[in-house]
Amino acid sequence: MRRQRSFPGLASLGVIVAVSLAGWTPSGATAPRKVETQTITVDAPKLGGAGMALEVHRGAEGLPPAVAKTREAILEAAYSGDLARLKAVMQRNETMPSLSVNEIDDPIAYLKSQSGDGEGLELLAILTDILEASWVKVGAGTPQEMIVWPSYAARGVEGLTPADLVELYKIVTSSDYEEMKSAQKYIFYTVGIGPDGTWHYFKLND
Repeated sequence: MRRQRSFPGLASLGVIVAVSLAGWTPSGATAPRKVETQTITVDAPKLGGAGMALEVHRGAEGLPPAVAKTREAILEAAYSGDLARLKAVMQRNETMPSLSVNEIDDPIAYLKSQSGDGEGLELLAILTDILEASWVKVGAGTPQEMIVWPSYAARGVEGLTPADLVELYKIVTSSDYEEMKSAQKYIFYTVGIGPDGTWHYFKLND
């Protein structure tokens, strides 16, 4: 069971979300089943204004090439189980990606301290689950433009379809989801990568 943490999430604002699906799969894996495209209305306040359209995607299709390259590098490092390889990906940035609201001196030591197994492997598994979930671009055309995983960090957890919940349950438990519904926000880990491929954060949604 995922460990619970509380922190503020995105506030709410009406947004139309169109879902397009294309799966990323590790080498040798079976491609995921595609589901019907959805158009739903969600509350997601800090994203720009009522009626703003968001496209929610799955997999690498639609990602800017630099973002797709960074995502692939993170996934390869995480699947290796080697925190040093993940740190090497982090060090490609001019500044290290944020792992917490607080400043972190040693990312490997921090990931180990936050991981249930004490070795950081649980967080590497969570990182792969996050990056294989749906994503959304926020702040398009602004200096704050970001590709965000999972999409629920931006779109919220209201009105999810059974297909959405199957995806979400790969990241959190059903009891976590009930807590999120009560809080009216996604309250677990999220990843942000800028359009130039800069990895900005892997941290609890704030």
